[in-house]
Amino acid sequence: MQIGVPKEIKNGEHRVALTPQGVQALVHDGHRLVVQAGAGVDSGFSDALYRHAGAMVTEKREDAWGCDLVVKVKEPLAEEYHCLNAGSGLFTFLHLAAFPELTRKLLDAGVRSIGYETVQLEHGGLPILAPMSKVAGRVAMLMAARFLQFGSFHGHALPDVRHKGILMGGIKGVDACRVVILGGGNVGRHAAYVATGLDADVRVLDHNEACISHLHALFDGSVQATLYSESDLGPILSEADVVIGAALIPGEHAPQLITAEMVESMQNGAVLMDVAIDQGGISETSRVTSYDEPVYATAGVIHSCLPNLPASVPRSSTQALVAASLPYLKMLADEGMEVAIEKSAALKRGVNTWDGEIRHSGVLKAFSGE
Repeated sequence: MQIGVPKEIKNGEHRVALTPQGVQALVHDGHRLVVQAGAGVDSGFSDALYRHAGAMVTEKREDAWGCDLVVKVKEPLAEEYHCLNAGSGLFTFLHLAAFPELTRKLLDAGVRSIGYETVQLEHGGLPILAPMSKVAGRVAMLMAARFLQFGSFHGHALPDVRHKGILMGGIKGVDACRVVILGGGNVGRHAAYVATGLDADVRVLDHNEACISHLHALFDGSVQATLYSESDLGPILSEADVVIGAALIPGEHAPQLITAEMVESMQNGAVLMDVAIDQGGISETSRVTSYDEPVYATAGVIHSCLPNLPASVPRSSTQALVAASLPYLKMLADEGMEVAIEKSAALKRGVNTWDGEIRHSGVLKAFSGE
């Protein structure tokens, strides 16, 4: 099979879909790899390393896109829509619930797309999304700690915000930062690891009792884990210094848990990190931000809604992503897409579009209600 690896063009995106080691493994199995020049540079992988691994390195984006199967990190952008080809395969993060226009383009082009985030195991685990969620949770909390500090952000002042100018904790005589995390999955747990490590006062809300029990055992009392209650959320948010949005429904739009009224009741200078923004966001006040403009303020609350948080640590993120995705990519390449999705239930669950049809129920629900 011919497999293409385009260079990512999303704002602030520095990851690459395959490492040279991954390329070498696929070339060893008899596949032809076409890598766009510069695709791996920001993750620490030169074009020379890809050539040495057996890839053809091309300056033309269209060459990488003109393959049987295209493997990426993030969803195709408008500048890449003309590269979509009927019957070709696409293996990447898609998050189509947040991108109805892209969904239509994939359907019109007849692309066979599989979303990393919807490849799902029998017990519900998301093996490719999981490592990126863990990275995103940690990065989100580190960014939140920075945004609590006094000053502007990447040169973008927030004039309506009274910056809190606080430390997360850990110093005698200093009040601990109050962190609220909505969702106790991979993002929420790893955000909590960082927050507790910084001696913050951490509360995690989740609707699943088994998740709550797991968090109690995992953190041994250092985190207050409670069942989510809509009626209690407003008062809880009003006391928070940092809120992390980490709720997920695979394939569907993220549940909108935070209303505009709740945001208005929050403290001026509080930070809302909406990690669920790639699935549409959990707050009515959330909108996508970029690394060029990472923050904005609504009702005095600092919002950061970056859809590609792991891109800020591209070397680590690329290594973790490829370790998780390569076994599935090898299956798609070795067996062919049609056979692979019949042999692997996890891959079959990951199919988003196929020959002009939406195959994922969550995506269909989101797309039908756009």
